[in-house]
Amino acid sequence: MKNIIEEFEAQYSAKVLYVTMYGSKLFGTDNPNSDTDYKGIFIPSKEDVLLKRDIEHYNYNTNSKSKNSKEDVDLQLYSIYKWFSLLKKGETGALDLLFSFFREDTQIYRDEDFLNIIKANYQKFYNKNLHSFIGYCVGQSKMYNIKGERYNELHYFVRLFKEIAIEDPKVKLESYFDKIEQIFKSREFKYVKFIKAAISRGNQAYREGQYVQLLGKRFAGSVTVGYFSERIEEMEKQFGHRTKDASKGIDYKALSHAVRVINEVEELLDDAFITFPLKNRKYITAIKEGKIELDEVMEYINQKLDIVQDKLDNSSLPDKSDEEFIDKLTLGLVERRVS
Repeated sequence: MKNIIEEFEAQYSAKVLYVTMYGSKLFGTDNPNSDTDYKGIFIPSKEDVLLKRDIEHYNYNTNSKSKNSKEDVDLQLYSIYKWFSLLKKGETGALDLLFSFFREDTQIYRDEDFLNIIKANYQKFYNKNLHSFIGYCVGQSKMYNIKGERYNELHYFVRLFKEIAIEDPKVKLESYFDKIEQIFKSREFKYVKFIKAAISRGNQAYREGQYVQLLGKRFAGSVTVGYFSERIEEMEKQFGHRTKDASKGIDYKALSHAVRVINEVEELLDDAFITFPLKNRKYITAIKEGKIELDEVMEYINQKLDIVQDKLDNSSLPDKSDEEFIDKLTLGLVERRVS
């Protein structure tokens, strides 16, 4: 790994700040046959940034022909800018990397100053934008679970939306918010609703915008009504393929990841922290190994989705990350490297 890092730094004039084991070895769900995944963070050179030739991420894999074996190594590095951006968006991998800073036995390369800054200020990097967590779990629910309120609500909403006469599919969705509101008044919805969320970009002032949210997926008012219509029909079709897809075999590894991420987001909402190795790793490993029946796994996911959605709706987590702190930290890291 030391040689890989040195070669990367020489090739891209970059400085690696942190590398940790990732995947099952970070989560505590590994077995003797597990391969070794690594994730890390680097700072590109100031010259490359100014000349717009810096890279956002770097991948290295010892095996490019087939599925990884226990001897294979998979390394993924993110630029500091990319990692901070993913944290603001609530991306699962970025948040896992953030909380890996508190598990020292999986860390193989670290800048102590950088490590201490992140650990002392970790709460400044994340926010309540955790819908990618929920969206992943809903995605698994689509594959294996056709029962329940989620599909019924989606099916009902799509059917009524199709009845709305759309004169021009290029018109913005916000132009149809009044008609969508009439759909919401026709019955009580839990998983399909209007929400308000941040629409700021970069250093712009914080603003809220209205979205239509279906099963954890958000659609801004700025998208076209044609795009919205196509996407919600695709979502409905994915549910309809459940029986066909499940008959081909159950992907217990994917289901174990769904349980993992829903447990992670619940812990983050409860404790403002994610613990590694995972608190629920024994149950997650049992799912991964196919030792838990599908019905039990899906019932667990459905229950947790309800619980976590309620907790997210009432969360005291900040609406956005501390962008001023993140910007100052980024500039300080770059300047320190230059000096």
